Amino acid sequence: MASIKLALPVALLLCGLMVIGSLQTTDAEFCPTYDCQVAKYMTCPSSGSRQLFPACNCCFARNMEKGCIIYYNNGTMSDCSKQ
Repeated sequence: MASIKLALPVALLLCGLMVIGSLQTTDAEFCPTYDCQVAKYMTCPSSGSRQLFPACNCCFARNMEKGCIIYYNNGTMSDCSKQ
């Protein structure tokens, strides 16, 4: 009788460990959106000098492609490959 009472909790524990072990982590990062309105355009290595719709900031640009440059309305730029 005691083995039956112990079997269910042990089975549930093993199932829980299997579920936890199958979870995968990602290297995603939280990207702030505080400067989304000031970007004018961006360029990326794959597009050459073609002006693309800008990402909000380098955090978002890195998620799309490595090495993009964001150009802002005030004339400054962010080289996302250096951040």
